[in-house]
Amino acid sequence: MPHRTTFDKAVKTIYNSNMTNYKSRMGFTLAEVLITLGIIGVVAAMTIPTLIANYQKKQTVSKLKQTYSIISQALTMAQAEHGDTTTWDVGGIYDTATDDPNFNHEEAITNFATKYFIPYLKVSKDFGYTTFNRIDYDGDYLPVTGTISNSANALGYILRLSNDVLIRIAIGTGCLDGERNPDDTCVVRTYKNIVFKVDINGFQKPNTVGKDVFNMTFDLRKKIFGFHNYGTSTRQRYLDKCKTDSDAQVCGYLIFLDGWEIKDDYPWF
Repeated sequence: MPHRTTFDKAVKTIYNSNMTNYKSRMGFTLAEVLITLGIIGVVAAMTIPTLIANYQKKQTVSKLKQTYSIISQALTMAQAEHGDTTTWDVGGIYDTATDDPNFNHEEAITNFATKYFIPYLKVSKDFGYTTFNRIDYDGDYLPVTGTISNSANALGYILRLSNDVLIRIAIGTGCLDGERNPDDTCVVRTYKNIVFKVDINGFQKPNTVGKDVFNMTFDLRKKIFGFHNYGTSTRQRYLDKCKTDSDAQVCGYLIFLDGWEIKDDYPWF
């Protein structure tokens, strides 16, 4: 049937032509591919750093909250066993002048660490009474200038928990009865409380105050544990202080104040 054969050939020719045009329309030129890849690259460069930072912030908050809970629970258990904290054998640290030659800092802080703290923790390494420098800890660094803080050489009782959190226990100081000279120095500087400087990821970088290093305090006289802060103040004041080298130790309190969240205006240096 010659007519049928001719018809079939015509249909096949039309089909092949349409398919060729269809495939041509479905393809991309090299220029189009390069432009698309360029756009994807720009978008990735803009969004990936933000995604990484947000992930790091969430990890920081999670580990910080866990560390806060661990220390708080240890102190609660110590009080349940040893009673009133004002009777603890820590050398009578409160209102003792820092220049008192009879005060034994090492004995007071070692007694606190070994008797009232370490027994209630899972400790992987007890470094004893020493400094960060002596245990080859690289830091802690200040957030603005990037320089190492004075605490790198300060003596305290250092230990590492089983989850790699590093803790240096020391005694905080302040003005006796809040009295200050006209130049804002203390009339009498005295020992005030127990200070925990914690690095939530241990020896791993960045070892920077406000990023993975935070300060917590325990007032044995008032029986209050919490982040280092300056008492009643506004969030803006804490935020401003968190942005400085001298007062960045309040950054942990700012995170706590914001409901365990690192907000967009937090100085994530």
